[in-house]
Amino acid sequence: MSPVMRGVLHVHSIFSDGEETLEGIVQTFRDAGMNFVAMSDHAEIFNEERMHRYVALCEALTSAHFLVIPGLEFARKGGSIHILGYGISRRIQASTMDKLVNGIHEAGGIAVLAHPPAGSINMIDSVKGTLDGVEVWNGRYDGVITPRAGSFQLLRRIRKSNLKAAAYGGVDFHKIGQARK
Repeated sequence: MSPVMRGVLHVHSIFSDGEETLEGIVQTFRDAGMNFVAMSDHAEIFNEERMHRYVALCEALTSAHFLVIPGLEFARKGGSIHILGYGISRRIQASTMDKLVNGIHEAGGIAVLAHPPAGSINMIDSVKGTLDGVEVWNGRYDGVITPRAGSFQLLRRIRKSNLKAAAYGGVDFHKIGQARK
């Protein structure tokens, strides 16, 4: 039986709009008993050099006891839709959502719809069959108590044509204080 892995998804660092360094994030979550962190810094501010430094630092901070997964959050539809690309180690430039999700997959990553707004089923129609999942709970948008019922309804609708789509929960971590609640 393999050991249980505990980790945190949807984390932002000073590489985008977070307030903490990658080193500080790793220390905080490792001290909290986690085994991994999946980063999701905002893609729009990354160029090739910044991405290279980011991935190199994620790799340098990874150890036998803690994994740092590089990733980016891509804004689409005027910022209404956000797609998380977990596990990617290169920038993805895509003019459409289809090309973005395909690019994430080609880069070996997982594509997850983040904090879906009401009515997002109509905005993601072209990718609902290829998304790997939906963030049904987001700490910043949903609070600490319960996810929105609409997020689960959206996942159910997506799963009618895409059985591989899974439910994800993300902290949407920006400030160190979020880790201590």
